[in-house]
Amino acid sequence: MRTTAARVMGAATLGYGVAVACRPEVLARPCGLAERGSSSALLIRALGARDAVIGAAMLAAPEGGGLRTAVLCRVAIDAGDALLFGTLLPQRTGRAKAASAALVWAALCGWTLTSDDRSAATLVEDATNLAVRAAQSATRADLL
Repeated sequence: MRTTAARVMGAATLGYGVAVACRPEVLARPCGLAERGSSSALLIRALGARDAVIGAAMLAAPEGGGLRTAVLCRVAIDAGDALLFGTLLPQRTGRAKAASAALVWAALCGWTLTSDDRSAATLVEDATNLAVRAAQSATRADLL
């Protein structure tokens, strides 16, 4: 496991989560959602709090099984976000942006779990290709 990289990803996740919880427009704007005064803002704040907590867990978990579990939770959360945002957001561009960002983040966090020489760039490329296919599928479904 790449412990230092996992801790860095945890710190970034914590920072992003706090930013989203404090300013929902950080996530709302790229997704094409209402930024203020709506139930979307409330739910986005909840997502920010969720991300901040999992980021803190990635920073504080003991090396080994605890850290691995925290990172696996982050990967699973991002995969779920990619699926939901990538298929259910109202605008095609928002779906593509959100799914891509979530899958890239999942790939980077997943990379921290590896101990081989597989580069992060390969995982990011794979995740990006998957995000593009998901967005294209969602677009085709809108046309039906």
